[in-house]
Amino acid sequence: MTGSIYASSKFPDQFERLRADRSLIQQMVSEVIRWQTPLSHMRRTALQDTELGGKHIKKGDKVVMWYLSGNYDDSIFAQPEQIDLDRENSNRHMSFGFGIHRCMGLRIGELQLRILWEEMLDRFKSIEVMGAPTRVNSNFVHGYTDLPVRLTRF
Repeated sequence: MTGSIYASSKFPDQFERLRADRSLIQQMVSEVIRWQTPLSHMRRTALQDTELGGKHIKKGDKVVMWYLSGNYDDSIFAQPEQIDLDRENSNRHMSFGFGIHRCMGLRIGELQLRILWEEMLDRFKSIEVMGAPTRVNSNFVHGYTDLPVRLTRF
């Protein structure tokens, strides 16, 4: 949620479009989750010998999947460092894992973000970021502890 507020200050043109066209909310949700990537990585243990990208992985090896890297892969996402509400493949993000390792909280996270923005757009004329965010001191959680904002009601 904080990442979406921060993104609104970094990409004001995209969020003005959102304010003008509420049908973009679901697209914004996917795009912000891709851009923000709440968790940086996840570690798994190989269950069998395999090869991935020309690298041999032995059964029992620890493998780290960098969600942040996958969500910023410019062979998948054009200009990944940007929020783009026209991005057709933003829902291909890896922020909540994939396949059998997909986070069960994915839909709840999307729902929370959608409702937050529906309510904020209804209630506030402006949302101003008043200072730099403070990040969580973690190499696992890619999030914020503080973001000063000023909300102006209609």
